Amino acid sequence: MSLGMKGYQKILRTQKITVKYANRYRLRLQCNRWKNRYILAYLEKELSKGKNISVVQGSEVLGTLLFVFEKESFTQEEFTAFLNYVVRQTDLAYEYAPVTLLNRIYEQKIRADGLLKHATLGLVDVDTAFFLYTVIQGTRLMKSTPQTALGFLWWSYTILERSNRKRVAN
Repeated sequence: MSLGMKGYQKILRTQKITVKYANRYRLRLQCNRWKNRYILAYLEKELSKGKNISVVQGSEVLGTLLFVFEKESFTQEEFTAFLNYVVRQTDLAYEYAPVTLLNRIYEQKIRADGLLKHATLGLVDVDTAFFLYTVIQGTRLMKSTPQTALGFLWWSYTILERSNRKRVAN
């Protein structure tokens, strides 16, 4: 596969994709965005449907995708269209990937729950601590800034309601 890389550098730069290896039938691309296993699985599935592609394999650890093509070489237009296709599919993959930051925050909340329960002999968890904080702040700020105080009290009410729903469900 002949690569006149100057014309393709702009496409590759948009997602910081680098060409690690290229020859007649094989191409290996690397991008940090491909280190997510969900993104990589989506890309392997979708890109293998592409025209003239016989094999797509990815490495989550390295963030690489290996393409084995059925054709020996491509025209510039075909290769540009292929790179644009890879970029579009990478962007689309994020719609199907789970939100990892929210999961990490929830895991830390569970961990803090355990630490608080252990330290207080099971009397306080994160929800209880936030509830107490919001009630105290709401009552303290009632005279000076009633809108802020009502916000704190509403937040404490929603925490209490959620805890009650959990208790009823169990």
